[in-house]
Amino acid sequence: MIAPTLTRYEDAISKIIESDSVADIEQFMEELTSYGITDIEQLEDAYVGCYRDEATFCEDLMSDIYSSEMDALPTWLHYAIDWELVWHQSLRHDYFTVYFDSEYYFFNNSF
Repeated sequence: MIAPTLTRYEDAISKIIESDSVADIEQFMEELTSYGITDIEQLEDAYVGCYRDEATFCEDLMSDIYSSEMDALPTWLHYAIDWELVWHQSLRHDYFTVYFDSEYYFFNNSF
């Protein structure tokens, strides 16, 4: 049996979800299509990363964007930030997630 040849778009999805399963790739593609992502250029523009939850994504994003400000915070204050609340109040409007195989894949809405 000859393995099916993947398009560049399907191959990129395969690498993101770390699966060679055609069924997995198609399922993920269907989810992306519902958000308007239908080709590799849109995928590359929108994909931000894979995280275990929204809180981890928010903390990483804010640490990247505001690294010096975050480093200047007292440790006790840094640990007092409710990162899940940051997601629900602010960032969920700019990003969307695809929950797949027990992980969250984050995409920027402005692709």
